[in-house]
Amino acid sequence: MKSRGRRCGWALPVAVLLAVTAGASHAQDLSCGPGDQEVMRLAFEGNKAFASAVLENGIVTAPSTFLQRTIHWLGARHCLNRKEFPLDRLRLIIWYRNHGYASVTVDTIVTPLSPGQIGVRFSIHEGEPTIVDTLEITGLDSVPERAAIMKGLSAKAGRPFDKYANDTTVLLITQRLHNGGYPNAEVFPGYDTHPAAHRANVSFAVTTGTRMRLGAVTLKVDPRPGASRAVTDNAIRHVAQLNAGDLYSQADLERAKLALYQTQAFSRVTVVPEPDSVRPKGSTTVPVSLLMTEGFMHELKPSIGYGTLDCFRTSTDYTLYSLMGGATRLDMHGKLSKIGVGSPLSGLESLCPDARKDLYSKNLNYFAGATVSRPAIFKGVVPSFSLYSERRSEFDAYLRTTPVGGNVTFARPRGRLTEAFSYSVEYGRTEAQPALLCAVFNACEATDREFVQRLQRLAVASVSMSNDATDNPVNPTHGTVIRFELRTAGAHTGSDPSLHFNKILVDGAAYMQITNDVVLAARLRFGAVLGSSFGFNNSAAFIPQQERLFAGGQTSVRGFQQNELGPAVYIPTAFDTVQTDGITHSDLKDSTQIAYFRAKNTVGQRTIPTGGNALTVGMLEARFRSPVLSDVLTWALFVDAGAVWNVGKEGEGISGSTLLWTPGFGARFRTQVGVLRMDLAYNPYRRPPGAAYYDTPVASGGALFCVSPTNTLRVTSVNGVVQQAPGACPVSFQPPLQTSWFRRLTFVLTLGEAF
Repeated sequence: MKSRGRRCGWALPVAVLLAVTAGASHAQDLSCGPGDQEVMRLAFEGNKAFASAVLENGIVTAPSTFLQRTIHWLGARHCLNRKEFPLDRLRLIIWYRNHGYASVTVDTIVTPLSPGQIGVRFSIHEGEPTIVDTLEITGLDSVPERAAIMKGLSAKAGRPFDKYANDTTVLLITQRLHNGGYPNAEVFPGYDTHPAAHRANVSFAVTTGTRMRLGAVTLKVDPRPGASRAVTDNAIRHVAQLNAGDLYSQADLERAKLALYQTQAFSRVTVVPEPDSVRPKGSTTVPVSLLMTEGFMHELKPSIGYGTLDCFRTSTDYTLYSLMGGATRLDMHGKLSKIGVGSPLSGLESLCPDARKDLYSKNLNYFAGATVSRPAIFKGVVPSFSLYSERRSEFDAYLRTTPVGGNVTFARPRGRLTEAFSYSVEYGRTEAQPALLCAVFNACEATDREFVQRLQRLAVASVSMSNDATDNPVNPTHGTVIRFELRTAGAHTGSDPSLHFNKILVDGAAYMQITNDVVLAARLRFGAVLGSSFGFNNSAAFIPQQERLFAGGQTSVRGFQQNELGPAVYIPTAFDTVQTDGITHSDLKDSTQIAYFRAKNTVGQRTIPTGGNALTVGMLEARFRSPVLSDVLTWALFVDAGAVWNVGKEGEGISGSTLLWTPGFGARFRTQVGVLRMDLAYNPYRRPPGAAYYDTPVASGGALFCVSPTNTLRVTSVNGVVQQAPGACPVSFQPPLQTSWFRRLTFVLTLGEAF
């Protein structure tokens, strides 16, 4: 039998109808009522060309969710729909036939498992596929880009006769011609099939029409009702990049429309090519009209929030979408945090116990900056220029003060994918605890610490990429997010000689909707800070403190307090003086004694995270919509794992066996200001061993003494001044393990999801 000039016959419309019916039926027709049979198993056998998961997505019948089948709690029960079940068999047959398997047969088998529960199996005999013997494309001989148009088409000789691939090929050829100067191009498919021989011949006849170029590009811009015109014609033409004489391209018209929308200066944009019926006969140009309505040119977004580490915080964003009549955009951003504990806006310390314990929350943290960005200037590249001043801290780690800083960024947004190159220069200083500077930077003397913390110029060049393929940027239910960043600083970027490093960060998250009420979310994050030779050796000497890697906290491994997963040094509140004969005193008796300082392990101490040069963090979370208050309340079960290493220092290396795991559960409340998140995580681990220092009060001389239990740094008293011999402070102090189960819990209260 031969068929000529047809595309998909009756099968494709029926397949589309059945697929739509299947999609619409999943949510309505699988609910279980009295006398219904619950589907506990769904299986396919005999399918070799297509995976079972692919076939399952095309039918209505579905098994109950995993949790419902295993623990009979949470998730959804799915029962057999007796009307849709026979149609599922037809859906599978049509799917196979449209993919070239004309002799396919499908049988259904229903197996009772227990009262009210069944297993369903589709037994498929695929048969021999119809193979494309020849593939011919005609009508492209006069097209200069013929080779590019024919590249990578879905229909191919030697493969099964796939009607979906034929339709995709028609679409691809048509789109490529419409984008290459042929707006009236059409493609007509044809095929001969030989069912007995399982062979087919496929052809595509192309009529290109006249090659066209853009004619005059006219603008019609309406201001916002009640306002005057804001954006000039020159600015609009610069953004649209449509010029008379350019080769006609449907893609360029769509790009111009998107670019104008992305300025956010317009509430409506329409790009209208002049119809064929209006143009003179034989014309080779297509005039284009841009019809636009301007929107609001100013936007103000104030916000206020609360976090256990920031206390109260507020920010204000102001945007001007048309600076000086052009399409240039001005963004101004101001932010204050530590409100309530930071001077001069203190007085609410009782409401922010975590922030109150942070040494660097004593002063307000702030940011004030302005950014000017222009529309794309070359191949979609958007430049922006920023100037800012800020003071920001990392919990119990450091305080970074930048009186002035600047940044230039060239970003190329391409839908969900954004690529960017950035260069920033800031003049600032980083303050850190003396014990941290001594342990990490070997700056144990006051003069050395002053040198490390002086005002310096840090110039960083970075390349980043992010791809957000999720369905919702705030609360995604499916899709992925991938981010990558490479940062480098040194003499080659203009930094002070002591500031040089190469930093790599990779961060990815994936979301999967298991049922209508359950979302599974996972995240992996890796980081490394390397030397100028891209190695870990002597890494501590060149990493600015604000560029070191930290883990633990509300958006990381939640069983640990902020930044406290990984290396740390300790500041005990008391120590003993131990003589060589083992006698313990509270102080030195005379200058003839040879003694050592040893921390008292029974007293309190403060933990100072030092960060590291290598990091791994993994987070896995299941989010369940609550049966009660389902519109505003979601529950979560999670487990986080991670480790931070100082690779190359004292032989420390990266090892998966050192990963620390903390499970937990939480609740999320949807509010007018965002998602309010409460998490409670369990941490069974002791804090890591580290060097211990006693930070002598300034009034007593301000000396920093090593008090690690095993140190052998001799202490003497000369003319009443206590001195300790120089040397490395051993990493031998370890706080005792919390014996109370309750004290091993870490509580998080903040706005926004963890990832």
